[in-house]
Amino acid sequence: MGFLVSQLANGVTNGAAYALLAGGLTLIFGVLGIVNFAHGEFYMLGAYAMYLCYAVLGLDYAVAAVVAVLAMAVVGVVFYAVVLRRLLPAGWQPQIVATIAVSLLLINLVTIQTDALPKFVPSPLTNIGLSIGGARFSLQRVLVLACALLAFLGLYVMLRRTKPGKAMRALSQNPEMCKVVGIPEHRIGMLAVVLGIMLTGVASVTIAPLALITPSMGAFPTLKAFAAVVMGGFGYVGGAIASGFILGIAEALAVGYVSSQYGPAFLFGIMILVLLIRPHGLFGRGSRI
Repeated sequence: MGFLVSQLANGVTNGAAYALLAGGLTLIFGVLGIVNFAHGEFYMLGAYAMYLCYAVLGLDYAVAAVVAVLAMAVVGVVFYAVVLRRLLPAGWQPQIVATIAVSLLLINLVTIQTDALPKFVPSPLTNIGLSIGGARFSLQRVLVLACALLAFLGLYVMLRRTKPGKAMRALSQNPEMCKVVGIPEHRIGMLAVVLGIMLTGVASVTIAPLALITPSMGAFPTLKAFAAVVMGGFGYVGGAIASGFILGIAEALAVGYVSSQYGPAFLFGIMILVLLIRPHGLFGRGSRI
C-alpha cells in the first residue's frame, strides 16, 4: 500500500508539471494557432531564474519563486514582440522553423553561460517529510500540486470571468470576426503567450528543488506535454491539463510496477490508444479554450 501511494504521489507531481506545460502550449496554440517548439526551453529558463534568485542572490524561497515567474512574463512579452508577432501571417512552416531555432538558441546560450554544469535549488520543503498510507514524501511535492491547482484556478477565472479572457476565447474561435468588432488581436495574443510561459515558470520553480537544472532539462517534459496536448484535443486547455495528470500517474505506475525503462513507452502508448479510439482527442474536434 505504501509503495502504491508513493508512486501515485510521484505521478501526481509529474502530472502537475506536464499539465502546466501542456496548458501553456494549448493556450498559445488556441489563441494564435502557433505550436511553440521552444516551450521546453522556457521551462528551463524558469528553473535557471529560480536558481539565480534563490541560490545566487539569496532571496527567500517564496520571493524568489514569484520573481522568477514574473521574469518569465517579461520573457513572454519579448518572445511575442520579437518572434511570434512577425510569424502570425507567415504560415505554419516558418513558425515551426523559427520556434525550433529559438529553442536551439536558448539551449546553446545557457550552455555557454553555465558551462552546462548541473545546478540545484535546495528548497526548505524538500527535507520536510509527510507520511500518508505508509508512504513518505517531501512537502515540496505537495507544493507542486498546490501551485499547479492555484494556477489552473486563476487561469479558469481569468478566461471565464474577465474581458481579456473572453477576448482570448473569442479570438481562438473566430479571429476574423474579432477584427471586425475591434478586439486588439496583438494585445490579446501577447497576453496569451505571457500566460502560457508563466505556467511553465510555475512548473519550473516548483519542480527545480526535485531535479537537477541543466540546459536540456526541458526536452523530455515538453515531449510528454505535447502528448498531453494531443491526447486532450488541440486547443482545449482543460483537456490538456486533465491528460497531463493522467499521463503522469500512468507513467509513475509503469515505472514502479514494471520498469523505469518502460515509463515513457507506457505514457506514449496510452496517448496512441486514446487517439485510436478518439482520433481528435478525449474532448473531440473543435474544442477550444
